[in-house]
Amino acid sequence: MQRNKILILTVTVLLLIFFWGCASEQLTSARIYIREDNWEKAEEMLIAALDVEPDNPEVYYHLGAEIYARKEQWDKMNEMLDKALSLGADFKLPAGFTVREGVENIRSKHWTNYYNKGAELFNEALQGADENKIANYESALEAFETAQKVDPEEPKTYRNLLFCYIQLEKQEEMIATLDDAMKRNPEDIELLLTAGQISLDEGDVDGAIELLEKALKVNPRDSRVARLLADAYYNKGDREGAIFAYKKALREDPENIDLHFNMGVLYLQINDFDLAEEKFQKVLRLDPNDRDAILGIAEAYANMEQWEDAEYYYRKVLRLEPDNPGIMKAYAISIYRQGRIDEAQEWFDKAKEFE
Repeated sequence: MQRNKILILTVTVLLLIFFWGCASEQLTSARIYIREDNWEKAEEMLIAALDVEPDNPEVYYHLGAEIYARKEQWDKMNEMLDKALSLGADFKLPAGFTVREGVENIRSKHWTNYYNKGAELFNEALQGADENKIANYESALEAFETAQKVDPEEPKTYRNLLFCYIQLEKQEEMIATLDDAMKRNPEDIELLLTAGQISLDEGDVDGAIELLEKALKVNPRDSRVARLLADAYYNKGDREGAIFAYKKALREDPENIDLHFNMGVLYLQINDFDLAEEKFQKVLRLDPNDRDAILGIAEAYANMEQWEDAEYYYRKVLRLEPDNPGIMKAYAISIYRQGRIDEAQEWFDKAKEFE
């Protein structure tokens, strides 16, 4: 029995030597205080350990992960974690994982906490009552800004920060954050789409086209991108480019009324009246009461001098808007061109009464 006790004691001592042998007295004490959740003493010993073992990544890791993270001093946390990585990313910590794994875990843990909090508040702002929107957006922004401090390289944070700045109309912050976001995730569809819209709003049409063309290459099936790209081409005066973009969008969203209608308008503008009429007819099949589509068909027929057809569709518009003098005049012209002069004059006179 005595020999067994001696053997057990010897093994225990060897294990302790193996576990603690390479550590200074300060680091050994810090480990014990960490296990006891005595964070004040742990910090004191870890700072003392820096003087004794300035090249030991474990010391920096514990300072970052256990001390400054708990204090939510994110800049100091990242300074210590980055130092630990630089000294030995593959260094095995006593807990069994490497410094790299530990750093990834600790950053992910705190980043996820604040990111999810921000996302929840942002969704509440989108869906909630108007009186709470600004407060929720501000709170969401605060959570995302903290998430950014925890892990400055996580691209998702920048995207959501951007959306908060847009909602809060913080133009300067929005532009700066967009630049940072694009650097970190240059092929993010949502970022490219947002950047394209911002460029359009600022009058940078060429910049918008460049961004949206890139987005369409990343995902040719995204009809939102194609639609905005068509708008950009249209604003530039490139109607052929706009039509090409709309065609791309319609391949992915063939029942989209707005796309068909906008193409109809573009075809009218380039004097392709057959295709304009075809697009407006498609809109009517999707929505038989679309007043603008009915008027578009009437104008297409009028431009093709198919006056009987033009009369029919102008008449349909008049049923929806019986007091519209502009439609009365157009209707009168379609009648006049068919030789019904007296009837046309009656409609011209009636239009004057409503002007």
